[in-house]
Amino acid sequence: MNKIKAIGYLRYSDKKQDGNHSLEIQKSQIQLLAEREDLEIIEWRADKATSAFHNNAGKRKGIRMIFDDIANGAGAVCFYEESRATRSITDFFNEVYTPIKERYPGTKIFSTQSDGEWDPNDPVTQAKLVFAAEESEIKSIRTKDTHKNLLHRDSPKRPGSRTPIGYDMKDGVLFPNEDAKIVELIFYLASFGHSQQLISEYLNKCGITSKKVKYWNSSTIGYILSNHVYVGNLAWNVRTSYEISKPKADEDIDLFKSVHEPIIGPTAYHLVKQVNALKDKYGMMSTPYYLRGIFICKRCNTQLVAKDNSPKEKKGKYMVYRCLKCKKSVPITPVHETVLGDLQRKWRTQLPTLAITAKVQLKGWIKKLNKAKEQKKHLLEKVFYNKNVQGVDIASNPLLKEAFTVAQEQLDNEITYISKTMAEINSLIEDNYLETLLKELVQHSFYNFTDSELRVFMLMYFDEVSIDFESNNDIQISYRLSPFVLLENETGHFTEQMKKVNDMTG
Repeated sequence: MNKIKAIGYLRYSDKKQDGNHSLEIQKSQIQLLAEREDLEIIEWRADKATSAFHNNAGKRKGIRMIFDDIANGAGAVCFYEESRATRSITDFFNEVYTPIKERYPGTKIFSTQSDGEWDPNDPVTQAKLVFAAEESEIKSIRTKDTHKNLLHRDSPKRPGSRTPIGYDMKDGVLFPNEDAKIVELIFYLASFGHSQQLISEYLNKCGITSKKVKYWNSSTIGYILSNHVYVGNLAWNVRTSYEISKPKADEDIDLFKSVHEPIIGPTAYHLVKQVNALKDKYGMMSTPYYLRGIFICKRCNTQLVAKDNSPKEKKGKYMVYRCLKCKKSVPITPVHETVLGDLQRKWRTQLPTLAITAKVQLKGWIKKLNKAKEQKKHLLEKVFYNKNVQGVDIASNPLLKEAFTVAQEQLDNEITYISKTMAEINSLIEDNYLETLLKELVQHSFYNFTDSELRVFMLMYFDEVSIDFESNNDIQISYRLSPFVLLENETGHFTEQMKKVNDMTG
């Protein structure tokens, strides 16, 4: 009688188990099972260092390969015991067992801890799955408590996790290593609008490697650029879940500041964050239409749109900015020549004062935000006062109670946000990165910049560019006092709010 061809499935959950006897024990027991059930193990499939609690069974590489094996003729699957297959009560049954039985009803599934075929409906089996789930939950709670203990010390330590590129870790504390220069380069390139894909291609083309990365991809660049660790902060609880790797908003993560030596200063980190915001608002940076979004028709007071009217055989010959209201248009080349010429002249003459002017403006924003913060505090005090005065009515009126609660939470959040913004501005004031960057840039001609670099630069340093079609296409440029567009918008938002409140209160 021919033996049934079977697949042996192996798994262990912890990277620290690499090299121990876990797999050997599982293999030996599965071999004994195969002899007992008259099976022939034709292939071993393993998921190494894969958590059964955080990684659903159906998503594991080894499990997916088993589906292919069965499709190619395997008639049985063997695993060691329930916790090796899953620590969830339902995922193995819903994502593995049921689909196999529905597509290949004759397939047999065995556990070394059960006599005969594995039966998920057997009370003993269900009890084992419950125990496995409880064990994982206990381990999870214990791990979280350990993390909290490390994080909430007077000098927080980094819990066990992957050490970021550019750092080594000793006794829970990160120290920059020789790869820190690569991280600095990545942030520098990103601050000029270069995409994650372009940065990865550049590093690979130049043969730049790190201790952890031999070949760069865009996701690795994105991970570096979004990581708070590089400004000296320890961020924890940053993902939505293990299944959904979407990062949480900054206000929802656990952030411990100035825990270790930073690689990136606050200005460089802010500029990268700002470039991402500019991309969201104005679209991609790699475009020959440098002024798109800030180029205005003076007569109509509307933004000009970018149009390429070039025939296919004459690509780029008829690229223009066009006003949709008055139907006037202008070729991009003379506009860019005028703007770049003006920028190059003023850049050299105004450079000595630009970094100083930027810090003066930052200090002015601090004053404005402080006034807005005090106003919010005053409004919050009024909410508390009115809440106490109307205590009886609030107790009997759920809608009124909710209104006070919402008002209080909103003001609390706004005060917190203003405080964080003020802290960020103070860190920029203390940082000399902008002055160093400007001194470096003045050595170069803007005519040699790439499309991305020019677009980012103009979005940061130009408030608005206008053209007067009725006056021989005269172009006027309104410069910013600093490149911190995001902070200027946020400060303006709170200043406008403060003005409205003052107008309402007389």
